[in-house]
Amino acid sequence: MEDWNIILGPPGTGKTTTLLKLIESELENGTHPDRIGYFTFTKKASAEGRERAMAKFELTAAQLPYFRTLHSFAFQQLGLGKEDVMSKEHYKEFGEALGLRLTGSMSSDEGTIMSLTKDDRLMFIENLARMQCVPLEKLYHEHDHNVDWNADWYELERLARALRNYKDSTYLMDFTDMLADFCKVGETPPFDVVFIDEAQDLSPLQWEAVKKITSKAGKVYIAGDDDQAIFRWAGADVDYFVKISKNNATVLDQSYRVPSLIHDLADKVIHRVGNRVEKSWNAKPDEGSILMDPYFENIEMHQDSWLLMARSNYHLDRMEAFCREEGYFFERKGRTSISQRKVHAIQDWGRLNKGEMLNVADVKNCLQYIKRTKVKDLEHADVNLCLSLRQLRKSYGVEAQGTWHNALDRLTVREVSYLRAMLRRGEKITKNPRIVLSTIHGAKGGEADNVVLLTDLSQRTFKSYEKNPDDETRVMYVGLTRAKKTLHLVEPMTNRYFPL
Repeated sequence: MEDWNIILGPPGTGKTTTLLKLIESELENGTHPDRIGYFTFTKKASAEGRERAMAKFELTAAQLPYFRTLHSFAFQQLGLGKEDVMSKEHYKEFGEALGLRLTGSMSSDEGTIMSLTKDDRLMFIENLARMQCVPLEKLYHEHDHNVDWNADWYELERLARALRNYKDSTYLMDFTDMLADFCKVGETPPFDVVFIDEAQDLSPLQWEAVKKITSKAGKVYIAGDDDQAIFRWAGADVDYFVKISKNNATVLDQSYRVPSLIHDLADKVIHRVGNRVEKSWNAKPDEGSILMDPYFENIEMHQDSWLLMARSNYHLDRMEAFCREEGYFFERKGRTSISQRKVHAIQDWGRLNKGEMLNVADVKNCLQYIKRTKVKDLEHADVNLCLSLRQLRKSYGVEAQGTWHNALDRLTVREVSYLRAMLRRGEKITKNPRIVLSTIHGAKGGEADNVVLLTDLSQRTFKSYEKNPDDETRVMYVGLTRAKKTLHLVEPMTNRYFPL
């Protein structure tokens, strides 16, 4: 640990880019690709590092075997296969045998586990204890984070005992078991250099895996930002990262995203946090702007990129309804506000109306939005077949006529109204939306020219903020620092809000 090089990257300072440049330098200096370890918190980040190295040095993915998440690395080093890992079907079987209602999934969008079933919460607590390397009963009685447990100790203990027995009897393991087993018996390749990104989000068990991975490495780079540590509720050991960073860290001090006015506000907010690494970083040359808006409905969003953020999903529901009413094209949870299949159907109908011929795949997609057709007759058609509207009328019962909003009569009235509103506004619905709706947790790592930030908090989150303000302050800091030009702060609608 004493030899770890700690890199702290405040918002927009290019932390991940810095790591990727270091990787490039290692490769240029002759370090063999399979002696470089690049481990991240998310699949997206590990893929970014791998693809950049592949492109620059004409390598294949097989030549970069250790650009992975920590869980994936443990899976690899233990020689596991998919058949060794708990699946949704296994959780369902386990739940049914125990009389539990388990979905086998968990959303971290809001920084809580609310909205899942009671039994999902029990599973979360059981797993959290193993991630934090603490006895289950100790965690149950002492945990005070923003999680609605609503759990009885005897129910929790029964589930934990039954889950252990189930995994033992079926010779299965979950993702946390993988890390634990790797720490006990896994082998570590002889790395010349190891990179760990987003280290502020690592749990105690993940830190144990990092220590083992780096124990024989020549060089080690650990990158993160304690000020952006917003997953303590899910087990992240923020205090450990702060501890190892206080006396041995390089701070990236130039932001390429955050303008000066927004930087000053964010800096003022983050200094409320008690246990953090003091760091100085510079805003980009632009001043930017901060606007106070009484209602987000008053904000014009007809051009540039926009990120609309709230602390909780139910606050975003109002924003989504507004965007639909106004004819804005947007994305939420990785999904566009109108499916691309419907957009393609509109385009394809226009081509047919102009006398063009379409291949079978495009025809089938278009016809699924038209009533009274014989689209099933196309199921076994030659994929190279091309058809005109005249042929569709003659052979496949297509009677639809006129413009798309008349012809595609399986689209609902609301969908047609929304699509026509977007087209009138000039939204480019065939491209990626320029407006994104997200919780603050979901937007971590994202940015936009313009950010609209709601400061309202749910009742549960507000109670958590009053009890432990540091965690919620970090969350709001992440929200404030997503804007590249303009930050719109919407005045709170209740007396439960984060004070700026």
